[in-house]
Amino acid sequence: MRVVITGASGLIGTNLAIRLLDEGHQVFGVDKDPNPWTDRVPVQIEDLRNTSGEPGADWGQADVVVHLAARAKVHESVEHPGNALANYTITHRVLEYCRRTQTAVIFGSSRETYGEQATLPVSEDAVRVEGAVSPYAAAKLADEALIRAYARCYGIGFIIFRFSNVYGRYDDLARNNRYIPLLCQRLPRGEPVTIFGPQKTFDFTYIDDAVEGVYRGIELLVGAPERVSGEAINLGTGVGTTLLQAAQLVAEAAGVEPKLSFSTMQVGEISQYVADLTKARTLLDYHPQYPAARGIPEFYRWWQARYTPVGSRR
Repeated sequence: MRVVITGASGLIGTNLAIRLLDEGHQVFGVDKDPNPWTDRVPVQIEDLRNTSGEPGADWGQADVVVHLAARAKVHESVEHPGNALANYTITHRVLEYCRRTQTAVIFGSSRETYGEQATLPVSEDAVRVEGAVSPYAAAKLADEALIRAYARCYGIGFIIFRFSNVYGRYDDLARNNRYIPLLCQRLPRGEPVTIFGPQKTFDFTYIDDAVEGVYRGIELLVGAPERVSGEAINLGTGVGTTLLQAAQLVAEAAGVEPKLSFSTMQVGEISQYVADLTKARTLLDYHPQYPAARGIPEFYRWWQARYTPVGSRR
């Protein structure tokens, strides 16, 4: 099987590419940046925001495209709403490649498409256009709509995966400034961390669970598309963890007393999300193995081994 991965230098892209290679498949990565983690993942440097030329002209034929490339900072999209247009443009160009080559696509969407929900867990049919609270969320909704339109008009198979706060190895602060890496960097140094809404509750998803779900989706979309094509599927743990609890888990793993301060939520954020995994379990036989109490310490150990000088490790 040959798989094109856009965003192949990112967190999910790198881990997914390695899993596919380990399973004996071919990977063709596309990213605007080189992969900083490994030379195992072949990456063609290409900025998909660039609208000149034919999309994917030299990607070759693939069995499936896993489209993960995006500007993923939610609050940044509030400050720079042009990022939302860029994300939509990227998806359009990927779909043009899929249309031309008749290749199925797996799209990395987000819990942000659900907006603020009053009850948990959240099932896939809770998506609503009026729920978008940031330009990032609006772009993801538009991307999903465009994928469905291409499927209807051009017969392209697809799966939409809605990720939730994915974290794990091959992550840092440079690309997306995610919350768990921020904690892993600052708390062991005794540096203060401001939590914008300590009781905000999210479904923090360890990378191995996210990759397992996507890998199962790839196998089915290629081998038995009638079972999964056209579906939107949540990937998560099905359990909520507050931002404060996540900080405490990192502090406990680091053996430190955290220095925390608290502030109100930032514009464009939602306050709670937990994934309903009924569809993932039914369609993919997906059973996450890393609740936050296991996954966050696991990631902290990886972070410590990579970024902490040997003499100062706890």
